[in-house]
Amino acid sequence: MIVYSKKIVQFIAEIKKTIKTILAKEVGLKVGQNRFLDWRQRSSYPINVVIYNNKRMLGYFDSNFYELGFHESLMHKQQLHNIIRHELAHYLTFILHGDTIQPHGPEFRAFCEKMGWSEEVYRATICLEEGQPTSPVEESAILRKVQKLMALSTSSNEHEAREAMIKSQQLLLKHNLEAQSIDDDEKVFLKRIMKQKRESAKMRAIGKILETFFVSIVFSRGKEFTYLEILGDPVNVEIAEYVAAVLERELENLWDQAKRQAHLKGQSAKNSFFLGIAKGYCNKIQALKREYNTEVTSALIVLQNKLTQAQAMAYPHLSMARRGGSLCQASALLGERMGKELNINPALNRTSKSGLLIGFET
Repeated sequence: MIVYSKKIVQFIAEIKKTIKTILAKEVGLKVGQNRFLDWRQRSSYPINVVIYNNKRMLGYFDSNFYELGFHESLMHKQQLHNIIRHELAHYLTFILHGDTIQPHGPEFRAFCEKMGWSEEVYRATICLEEGQPTSPVEESAILRKVQKLMALSTSSNEHEAREAMIKSQQLLLKHNLEAQSIDDDEKVFLKRIMKQKRESAKMRAIGKILETFFVSIVFSRGKEFTYLEILGDPVNVEIAEYVAAVLERELENLWDQAKRQAHLKGQSAKNSFFLGIAKGYCNKIQALKREYNTEVTSALIVLQNKLTQAQAMAYPHLSMARRGGSLCQASALLGERMGKELNINPALNRTSKSGLLIGFET
């Protein structure tokens, strides 16, 4: 996962400064504040840098986002500048040749040689040592407890289901507050999920539901696809990823059920139904939160402020676009009613054979 903290934001600023120096002085390109011009000075390209800690390579270039990624361990390694040159070489050979060449083929080597970069730059792809942690999320007691509570939230016993849902939310809240109090420079994690050609009502509905699991969501546009990105504590991100997986599949099943029951049809009706599902589910969670005591309510405000700050750290130039579209009132109301009955029970263990389930209150 991509990771952010105050120290990492400073590290990113240092890397960007180094990138701009290399592009200007070694490659000979014109560089602005956050972009650079190609050799013909006809097209500009962004300087996007992220830090991650769940892959074994020290760096990567993602042409879909024009993104340079560097492993968190490089914050304290001397070979950082050569890793930066190596990933820049991938970026620049992509500009010259597109995606048609091999990552470390003759074109890549020729570019490094043309720049006068040594063999150390060309071969700067050393993998991290075996046994080094590759994920910030381990199978934890919090995950197991939340899994059990969310399983109970699909119980046919209305009181038991309701209490389980409240306890799962309170447990996640308690975990977040305790994690944030350990270190003033706490880390937040970002994960890209749900790749589609364009943002859809279904994606927006899933995003709204995910926010009830104490994560911040953003729709990020790459070169060819739109991604739903989730940002927050690693435990919350793990849970939200699984919830998104079950919703992506099961919302379609719910729509098929709604079509048969209410004789609905058309894309407008389908979009309205999905957004109604999200509204109904979120309203149910908000109703539960209104019953929390003053201390818990204050803690929720603190957590929301933390998520807002984390989003500003990860997306300093984020702008919110207005989304319109026609609304089918009947579909929206039916979706809202079904959303209020919706209980989500993700099997958080990757090895589970039970899969991901959706249950309804009875």
